Formats: sequence, structure tokens, C-alpha cells
Amino acid sequence: MKIVDTGAGLLTPDPWLTETLGIETFSLGAVSVTAAPVRAALKSLRAGRGFVFTKVPTADVARVTLLESCGFNVVDTQITLQHREHVPAAAQPAQVRVAAPEDRVPVGDIAAGCFRYSRFHQDRRIGAQAANRVKRLWAENCVAGARGKEVLVASLDGKTAGFLAVALSGQVAVIDLIGVELKMQGKGIGSALVEAFVSRWRSKAKSLRVGTQISNAASLRLYQRCGFFFQDAQYVLHAHVPEGS
Repeated sequence: MKIVDTGAGLLTPDPWLTETLGIETFSLGAVSVTAAPVRAALKSLRAGRGFVFTKVPTADVARVTLLESCGFNVVDTQITLQHREHVPAAAQPAQVRVAAPEDRVPVGDIAAGCFRYSRFHQDRRIGAQAANRVKRLWAENCVAGARGKEVLVASLDGKTAGFLAVALSGQVAVIDLIGVELKMQGKGIGSALVEAFVSRWRSKAKSLRVGTQISNAASLRLYQRCGFFFQDAQYVLHAHVPEGS
């Protein structure tokens, strides 16, 4: 992968997304109060097709306005929730266990078909096929041990019904990715996975957190039922630099 000289040093290459999406992908670092450094960074990509993403606190309206003036668009509002201690768990119908290597394909299959609200799915320039591939490989890498700490798998009536991947950020245990087979949604699978995560990690980590999209009302209701409460919110912005522009 080529290294892009932005002049301002604002762009950091993301090799995994570059390979997965087939587009040179970068994250945008801290933004000054002027648009010139951002425009210079994007201009450095004009010779080839590029995709740039960044996150901004929802209270920082000035930064959002600046980025939009440079060609970024808000594709998602991500909500972060933290678990409230001593919330009793409800009885769950699904059986939950730690994933084994043979779960990689079924977990990947679920991940490739159950997401609708992620920032990749919300960005029409990326498209559903590429967005589904991101989620499949993300989940498969978690099961393979290439990302995060562990994966929990839920089964119902002898069939793999869902999964939850756990990551650590310092002393914070995070739900990195969670998915439920479309035909099995609404049966308590998601609740069983979240309650299992809480049970396994509440004594190991300083706090428990999860992020989801503000448009994903079902997920927000799930996490609230399981004892999570609002912590903060960020806008997710994307910019695309087409070939020859």
C-alpha cells in the first residue's frame, strides 16, 4: 500500500479496510479550526480513488460544519452506552458458549447477512455487498483470534443463532460486534448474548461498554433492557475521492 504524503500529516492509512473494500482507506486525525489542512489532505488523494473517515463529538458543531465544507458527509451517529451495575439478568432461552475455531464460517455467515445500520451500510458509495464483506471478515477475524479477546456464540434449537465479539480498551470490556441470524431475531438471542457478556466480564473489567447507531432503535432498546445507559455520542463522517477528480 502506498503512503500518502498529506503535507499536514492528517491521514492515517487503514490497511485492513483498504484490502477489504478495495479502496485506499484512511482515517482523518485531529482537525484544526480552518479548512485548509483538511482540503490539502484530501487533495493529496486526487491522483487516485480514496475513502476517508473520521468521528466527531456531536457537541462539536463547528468541526462538523468545517468537515462538510470540505466534502465530508455525516453517515451515522454512534451512541456509546455503559453498563449499570447490579442489574439482574432475566432468564434467556438460548444457550451461550465461547466460540470454537469451527464457528468461524457460521458466525461469518450471520455477520454477512444481519447488519443494516452500520456506517458502511449507510454509505451508498460503499454499497451493501462490500459492507457485508466488511462485517463477515470482521466477525471471522474475531473467531480466529486476530481481533479482540473472545467471541460468544448463541444456539437455539441446536442451530447457531447469533454471536457477540468482545474487545478490550484498557480496562474497559467492549461489545465489539454482535449479530443475530435474521430468521431468529425477536427470540431473545441478543439479550442472551448481552447478559452472558455482562456475566463473564463484569468482574474482569473496570466497566462494560457498547456502541450502536442512533438509527438502530431495536439495539438501543436491547441494551437499555440489559442495564446499559447513555454515555456519549459521535458523528461518523465519510469523504470519497473518486478516480480522476
